[in-house]
Amino acid sequence: MTTPNDVTAENKDTFPAPQPGPAAPQADPAPMRPATLPSQPAAQEATQPPAAQPVSNGTQAQGPASYDDLKLPDESQAPQGLLDGFKQLAQELGLPPQVAQRLVDWEFAQAQAFGRTQQAKHQELLQGWADASKEMLGARYEQDLALAVRAADQFGGEPLRRLLQETGLGNHPVIVNTFCQIGRATAEDSSLGGKEASGGDKTFAEALYGSN
Repeated sequence: MTTPNDVTAENKDTFPAPQPGPAAPQADPAPMRPATLPSQPAAQEATQPPAAQPVSNGTQAQGPASYDDLKLPDESQAPQGLLDGFKQLAQELGLPPQVAQRLVDWEFAQAQAFGRTQQAKHQELLQGWADASKEMLGARYEQDLALAVRAADQFGGEPLRRLLQETGLGNHPVIVNTFCQIGRATAEDSSLGGKEASGGDKTFAEALYGSN
C-alpha cells in the first residue's frame, strides 16, 4: 500500500524543483559629473556688498562753500556767536549758501512772531492784575491808592519803583494790598512824606512810576 509520504517522495524524484535562472544584466550607472564651481572673480563679486553710492544734492562738487556773506537781519539782537555756530552746521551739512540764508531769515521771522505773541500775553496778564486790584479796593480805590503810593514812595523810594516797573509787579493785587495796609497804618502820622497819588482812573503802577 502506498502512503502519502511515498507519493510525495516520488513526485520529488519525478518533478525536480525548478532552478533559478541567470540574473538579469544590470545597467551601468550614469557617469558622475564634477560640480561646477564659480570662477574666482564671480565668487568675490557675489560675496562683496554693493558699493555705497554718493548722495547728490543736485549740484556738482565745487569745493567747500563759503558762508562769509551769511548774515542776520539788521533788527536782530542775536549774538554773533549764534550765527557762527550756524555757519559751522551749514558747512557740515553741505548746505548751499543761499539755502542757509533762507533758513536764517525764516528762523528770525518765527522768533519775532513768537515774541509778539508772548508780549501780548504778558500785557494781558498785567491788565488782569490791575483789574483785580481795582475790584479788591472797590469804592475806596482812589483813597487807598493814594495811601499806597505815599507808603511805597516813603519806604521804598526809587529802587522800589524801578523794581516794580522792571518786573511788572506794580499792579499785582498782593503788592497793591500790602502798600495799602502800610498806608492805612501810617495815615495818622502827619510826618509821612512821599508823593501824592494824582486823581483819575489810574492804577497803582501808573500812579507810582507812570506806567503799567
